[in-house]
Amino acid sequence: MKTVSLIGEPMKAIKVMATIDEQGQLTLDRSLIMDKNSRVEVIVLIPEETEIDEDDKSKEAIIEDFR
Repeated sequence: MKTVSLIGEPMKAIKVMATIDEQGQLTLDRSLIMDKNSRVEVIVLIPEETEIDEDDKSKEAIIEDFR
């Protein structure tokens, strides 16, 4: 856990993985051990989609090369 000071009061940074459901709601992979019923600031990091190069081999083709 890391304490950071943004504009305003100091805040603790906690890294946890989560899933975004069909309604856009976050479900954390584990419970947070902290004060209940408190407001938090959330920063969501979403992996960028990369373009698929048609010249790249598929996973199956790469595995086949090792056989």
